[in-house]
Amino acid sequence: MTYLTVTAQEDVYAKAVKMLERYFGRGGAQIDFSNPKPAFKGAYAGGYDFNISHSGGLAAIAVSDGKIGCDIEVLKGRRHPAVCARLSEEERADAADERGFLKIWTAKEAFIKMNGLSLATHLKRLAFTGGRIYLDGRPADCPAVHFVTQNAVICVCGDDDIRLCEI
Repeated sequence: MTYLTVTAQEDVYAKAVKMLERYFGRGGAQIDFSNPKPAFKGAYAGGYDFNISHSGGLAAIAVSDGKIGCDIEVLKGRRHPAVCARLSEEERADAADERGFLKIWTAKEAFIKMNGLSLATHLKRLAFTGGRIYLDGRPADCPAVHFVTQNAVICVCGDDDIRLCEI
């Protein structure tokens, strides 16, 4: 089970802890910042995960009882020709508008974040077509769930049982 909220960009780590307490009934959590991907520590290490993404003053926070990654991108009315030129032919067809492009981008970034990988080394190895993520041409065993709002595109990787919530 994963809980997702979109909120103001302030106090995001405190909000992740609050989500764990409120929606999973787990109090006293702390965050370990010693690794590239911050994680819950102590009794919650390995059993619960969270991920945070920022864009345009908004933050998406996902808290889960499994491995999770999320990305949010605010719509800005821009084209992304340099990045689109590096997409596969199938992806370019899906990236006809900004929302389509951001669905591809957020899926890749959420997958990279979920696995603690590097954008620089893994972006070229990923594809998102037909609603699935592919790593080195093979389907990844990871659902990519999108939420498209009037002003943003959000993707959560790792769980398809996602509850939108407020914090």
